Amino acid sequence: MAIQAVVVILVLLLVFSVVGEYLRLQIIAKGVRDAVQSAVISVATGNYDDVYNGLREGYSGGYALYGDDWLTQVDQGAVMNELSILLGLSFGQKYTDGQLEYEITDMNLNVINAPFAPMSNSDRFESEVYLTLTVPTAFGWERIPPMVIEMKVEAGYTPKF
Repeated sequence: MAIQAVVVILVLLLVFSVVGEYLRLQIIAKGVRDAVQSAVISVATGNYDDVYNGLREGYSGGYALYGDDWLTQVDQGAVMNELSILLGLSFGQKYTDGQLEYEITDMNLNVINAPFAPMSNSDRFESEVYLTLTVPTAFGWERIPPMVIEMKVEAGYTPKF
């Protein structure tokens, strides 16, 4: 009976360890996604002076008149710098107690300017960030490969008035 009790306890510990690791990975992924979304929103709202600037044309994108042509005028912002501040990153990596907690790589920012004269509400100023999140697993004594997620985070800007 004692052997069965030990086996049951070990199986329960193993199950709780797996569930705990799964929850840890989900919490890290959600936290990074929320921080990236916050950084992307700051880029989108940082363009408010160029986008929807209240001209007679109304809901146009970020354009400026140069000579006889209207050219796109938007700022790319500094998403990675904002993330470094929000998450405490060092060269895209987050360390806790000397151990690598996660790493953000391959970040690309795509700013989509609204058309000069949008026809619908779906034609708005948007920013998209593509990145790769790598989280080493703490379960399995490094035999289990790290979790690698390719994320896409979007944010748009529409003025309220």
